Amino acid sequence: MSRVANAFYVLYSRDPHLAAIGFVWNPLPSLVNLAVLLLYPIFPAVASYGLAGILMSSLFAAGTAVLLASEGLRYRLGTVTSLLLALLYSLNPFVFLFGSNGLSDAPFNFFTMWTVIAFARWLHDEKPFGMVAASFTLSLAFWTRYEAVPFGAALFAAVIVATLLKQRRSVIKPIEQRRWKYQWIRGEGTLVLMMTPVIYSGLLWIMWNYLIMGNPFYFLNSEYSNVAQAGSLMENEEYVRMLGNPWLAFVTVAKKTAYYAIPLGVIVLIRLFSGRLFKWDLLILIMLFASIPALQYVMLLKGTTFAWFRYFMYGFPITVAWLPYELSQMKRKEVGKLLVFAGLLGSAVLLTYAMTNPKIAPDEHTYITLGSHYEDMKLEQSIAEYFNEELSDAVVMMDSYSAYRIIVKSRNPQRFVITSDRIFRDAMSEPKNFGIEYILIPRPTTESIGSAIIVTYPNLYANGAEWCELYKDFGDGAWRLYKITDYALKHKSEGAEGVS
Repeated sequence: MSRVANAFYVLYSRDPHLAAIGFVWNPLPSLVNLAVLLLYPIFPAVASYGLAGILMSSLFAAGTAVLLASEGLRYRLGTVTSLLLALLYSLNPFVFLFGSNGLSDAPFNFFTMWTVIAFARWLHDEKPFGMVAASFTLSLAFWTRYEAVPFGAALFAAVIVATLLKQRRSVIKPIEQRRWKYQWIRGEGTLVLMMTPVIYSGLLWIMWNYLIMGNPFYFLNSEYSNVAQAGSLMENEEYVRMLGNPWLAFVTVAKKTAYYAIPLGVIVLIRLFSGRLFKWDLLILIMLFASIPALQYVMLLKGTTFAWFRYFMYGFPITVAWLPYELSQMKRKEVGKLLVFAGLLGSAVLLTYAMTNPKIAPDEHTYITLGSHYEDMKLEQSIAEYFNEELSDAVVMMDSYSAYRIIVKSRNPQRFVITSDRIFRDAMSEPKNFGIEYILIPRPTTESIGSAIIVTYPNLYANGAEWCELYKDFGDGAWRLYKITDYALKHKSEGAEGVS
């Protein structure tokens, strides 16, 4: 829903502009949502119920099925095998869930799978088109999630391994004493081809953060960044124990990654039976599989990740994308196909168990059982309805960091002064000058503590202020609406020096 809201601000906020899409999360999923949100004037549910995001993730999830089926046909694995491969992956309950919930995982899986497929195609036929395709899909993965960075580093290493160890099928062979120099030069050129688009993308993102937000690493260290949000982890004893504890962090990462490792185990088994266990391309697959869990490992040691179960999911689509290439290398393909199908079915059973176990996947379990998140959504729906009915024209300031669902459910979002508005910082200091009548603030919790309004006025929620009065309480204090009564704000008593 927040991804949809980021796109919504670009088109329908008080201050519509492209930079309202935000500079913390990678923008591609919200850019795709923009196209669907053009229907908002005639079909408001694309925003108010997050249907734009659901359509976005569903289309990308469907795209992964197309990729797998078409690649199976390309390697001549047969129509039935190709369709079964796509269906067994797509209908895995965990994959299906994230292909329909509007999060960024479905497009990220789509681009990483396409990258692996294109890279494997280059390994197979050595034609440059595969490498060109991999370079651009890796860039699109970066525009979707930051996990593309360790994944790209693994691909960098994979190119070095492939160019140094793989014997090129060429009529002209370099003489032996020049072979390694020849291989290195070829690898150097391949790396330039592979990495230029994604490095360019990263530099663009840093440049835009600097030009618009005044901080080249705003996405990394701002008050809304993942690092800032992860500050609440210091209240969790389990995470604190992992700080600087390499073994405990490794065990945690290994346990969560293992739930997604059945296809990798199947490939190892296939290679063991076929006598190909120690081939160099298996090393490439292992590096790709381990790249993103390795990032989570480092972040756990530093206390900068929530280590949610889905963060370890990405090795699963990476491995599945490798399967058509793997099966094409086998002489006895029927045995390999049976093992692959059994592995995908086993993954479906194991991930279904994990998804329904709150101790393993608490967020997914809460989502499918309509837990606390659903109750929060109902409350915010009622707040939006209150604004629609009782304060339909009032100018209300709120931080979209916490209030995004309220904003997109409103019939008149232009009367809200929100975080992406270019006047927001000034409006917090001098509401009178901007015609603000009310301020909506959430209860300070580990999730909302980074809200700019809470940071600027840390005592407002609990004690109110001389310049405003409590007007309405929502959800037993989950949200409080203050009406501004005296525009002569006394900043010194409310810590307004925090306004930047």
